[in-house]
Amino acid sequence: MKNQLLETVAQDSFLHEIQELTSASQRIQWSSIIDAGRLMMDADHVITIGVGKSAIMAKRMSASLTSIGVKSVFLHPIDAMHGDIGIIGKNDTIIIFSNSGNTQEIVSILPFLKMRSKAIIAIIGNIVSIIAKQSDVCIDASITRESCPLNIVPTTSLLMATAISNTLIVTLMNLIQVTKDDFAHSHPAGQLGRNLLLTVETVMIKGDSSLPFGNPQDSLKDLIIIMSERRLGCAIITDDNKKLIGFITDGDVRRCLSTIENLIDIQAKDIMTSNPITIKAESSLGEALSLMEDREHKIGVLPVVDFNDQCIGIIRLHDIAGHIR
Repeated sequence: MKNQLLETVAQDSFLHEIQELTSASQRIQWSSIIDAGRLMMDADHVITIGVGKSAIMAKRMSASLTSIGVKSVFLHPIDAMHGDIGIIGKNDTIIIFSNSGNTQEIVSILPFLKMRSKAIIAIIGNIVSIIAKQSDVCIDASITRESCPLNIVPTTSLLMATAISNTLIVTLMNLIQVTKDDFAHSHPAGQLGRNLLLTVETVMIKGDSSLPFGNPQDSLKDLIIIMSERRLGCAIITDDNKKLIGFITDGDVRRCLSTIENLIDIQAKDIMTSNPITIKAESSLGEALSLMEDREHKIGVLPVVDFNDQCIGIIRLHDIAGHIR
């Protein structure tokens, strides 16, 4: 096939999936999503079940639930019939993924699932199927056709199951009010966890002997000397009570040298940034990075202040680099 034709086919496939999701958004009973969320919230464990590609969706759902602090495990129906069904408790909620809704391996254990669990949620592509009728909450994941040209390979149906899974996870997060700290404690070794758990205090430079303090009346020469001695790329301008009133960076000094002809009378107050952007020591490294980078002109160094606006340290972008990305 020629490239132009292939591009058209690819675009049509993409648009088809968008259309299926749009159609589903008008068809889904959103109250069923809320009901499912409450059943998961009140359960001791959430057990996910599926076969084939649906098993992949079920495993992914279980992993996502675990990541937000909800106890969850994937159960394969074949293993369930050989003893693993024992993991299901009376206050557990089961989520079944099935496109046909008549998956034989699951249908055969439905009576046992209903007998042992609190409730069954079905994410089903056929709402008149056996599994749909036997579930306590049925969420319509039906599609008109797969984007696969043969209408065989699970494509759009997997996207639909993914979208519904995501919606359930977001709903549950709102119901149980998951915080950043909750999420971080579930990911202590991962980058997401480090971004949220590590604080500015863990990497900031502190101590009066290490920090380049100055006052508003300091001359440009004095500023350059203290900045050169401390080698932090900045000067911290404070009042007599060490309250931060201004901040000067290497860039400020360079701009001063290149634009002002008479430098003799220049004082810190003339080139400092008043009311500079600051951060607290207990803030996460992720917050510090956002403050530095999510702006038109990026910042390479930030003053760290306490609740009395006294400067207690400095954090630099390259200090964060080894701990976050």
